[in-house]
Amino acid sequence: MAKRGRRQKRKLSTKQRWLKRHGYEKVPKGYVLDHKIPLSEGGTDTLRNLHLIKKSTHKKKTRKEAKRRARKRQ
Repeated sequence: MAKRGRRQKRKLSTKQRWLKRHGYEKVPKGYVLDHKIPLSEGGTDTLRNLHLIKKSTHKKKTRKEAKRRARKRQ
């Protein structure tokens, strides 16, 4: 799991490799390339942990993850 206070970042090369492997030049409009398991929760910055989801779905997922992280801190 990622240590508190140390934020992992997605590597641009991983994003580019994922897009190329799936036949995209860039992320389609209205979509976001997202980590299935967030980096903040121990997920890895690998092709297997990425997926393309709609922006609206990403907002809901992010909100849910933030609530879960807040509960863990209590």
